[in-house]
Amino acid sequence: MNSRTFDRLALIAAVVIFCAAIIVLFREFASVSPRDVIARLAALPKRQFFSAIGITATSYLFLTGYDFLALRYIQYRLRFCDVLFASFTAFALSNNVGFQLLSGGSMRYRIYSRFGLDAIQIGEIVAFCTIAYALGIITVGGLLAVLDPIDIASLLHLPSVVIVAGGVSLLCCSIGYLLAAGTWRKHITLGGHQLRPPSLILAVLQVGLASFDAILASTVLYVLLPADFDIGFQSFLCIYLIAATASVLSLVPGGLGVFETAITVMATPSSKAAMLGMFFAYRMIYFILPLVVAIICLTVHEVRRHSKRLFIN
Repeated sequence: MNSRTFDRLALIAAVVIFCAAIIVLFREFASVSPRDVIARLAALPKRQFFSAIGITATSYLFLTGYDFLALRYIQYRLRFCDVLFASFTAFALSNNVGFQLLSGGSMRYRIYSRFGLDAIQIGEIVAFCTIAYALGIITVGGLLAVLDPIDIASLLHLPSVVIVAGGVSLLCCSIGYLLAAGTWRKHITLGGHQLRPPSLILAVLQVGLASFDAILASTVLYVLLPADFDIGFQSFLCIYLIAATASVLSLVPGGLGVFETAITVMATPSSKAAMLGMFFAYRMIYFILPLVVAIICLTVHEVRRHSKRLFIN
């Protein structure tokens, strides 16, 4: 299968998944009045609203740690503000557009190439960040399945033994990665390029940072939950991880519709108007607001860059 055929199939799959998600959401929320949703949004306590903004800012700050670790991995130094700018802009774009490898990778290439990094180094940074994100989901999901299998089994309607087995398998992936980082010293040839595992210390930091970030990102949505939404944080964290994974794998931009459908199906909200209001607030705070800030930062960066070029000429 050539790359063009694969791209077409991926696009078709994304469109089908998006349409299916929209159909499910329409069936679930067809009886909800837009007036009720607006009323729920207006009634959202300021404490919850500002808490979500604060946690979002903290989450994106921790996301930049991926790039700091990646630069340490390739043994390249940049100024703190440059790494912060490149990482935040890339994550804000990829979270909204989807196709993390393509959107986040292209933004990192655009910025990091101007800071003196070559294509191979930037590719290693993108791979490092992508692996880190996956490790966070795998590690936290595995721990939840092992520590709280009964609640997760009832949530997913599966036997507890299946949940425990799945959790152990996920944790084995994380442990195997750490073992490989601690023992593997040979380079790995991938696509004609020589890659090497990170050091054990760097791998531990990678897994720890990504795991904490997964928990932090879920907390943004959790603090926006309506008061009548009776669910513990552990159970909600499991729902969030499944929904986040589904949204990434769907290839739908920002997981729009897919993320909301997964949470709605698993959580069975008592007030659908409140649920829609929560989704809208979450999208605005965790997705749109960082994107607006990133666009402003990128615009200022480009203006300064062109101004310097004109001044030199």
